[in-house]
Amino acid sequence: MQVSVLVCDDLPEEQAKLGQMIQVYAEKRGVALGLTFFSGGAELLDAFRPGRFQILFLDIYMPGLSGMEVARQIRKLDTGCAIVFSTTSQDSGIESFEVQAADYLVKPFRQEDVDSALDWCLEHLPESPRYLTVQSERESVSILIQSLEYIEITGHMANLHTGKQIVTAHRGLGELQTAIGSSDFLRCHRSFLVNMNHIQKMEGNSFRMDSGDLVPISSTDTAQIRERFMDWTFVKAWEAL
Repeated sequence: MQVSVLVCDDLPEEQAKLGQMIQVYAEKRGVALGLTFFSGGAELLDAFRPGRFQILFLDIYMPGLSGMEVARQIRKLDTGCAIVFSTTSQDSGIESFEVQAADYLVKPFRQEDVDSALDWCLEHLPESPRYLTVQSERESVSILIQSLEYIEITGHMANLHTGKQIVTAHRGLGELQTAIGSSDFLRCHRSFLVNMNHIQKMEGNSFRMDSGDLVPISSTDTAQIRERFMDWTFVKAWEAL
């Protein structure tokens, strides 16, 4: 997947310097980065659409709209993109927290600073939405994986519960778990695969889901399953800090 990067600076020479450093980074890391350049905030906002750009390098001091003003407008539309400010002064460092800036680079840039900023941005970019596609009643149905609460096997059929609907497909549980390919899903019973993001709490030998449904925990592996769920919860809590 190519990551779309934009550079907004009113000075062409500064655009070129930063663009060259970004390209050097991409070659060193073997990352596909697409570059787009803008010379002003108004021009950028006219072209901006949520999800179009993943990483934004914004010069703070530009004629017309400042980089900070542009960032405030962008944050109203897109909370997932990474914003890196570039400037000749550190005076706006505190303001950068307001728009959840990923980094703050002071001119003249150093390659190692640009590398560090891009490393952080790429590591923390949100994953693109993933879908699970199944055949249900002779129709192809795509289910947003993050919306999938749990899968239940009854007979030779899989019932995929999303909280809003139940999609039935002729698929095995192991096959579906492999297709989903996420550590967020736990095989808690021979007939159930549960998305731990949708577990409200444990009740006895069951998981209470967001929908209110109870999903059973295997009586033979109860301790191991509970431990895996607690470990997952601990890791998620640390990631949120």
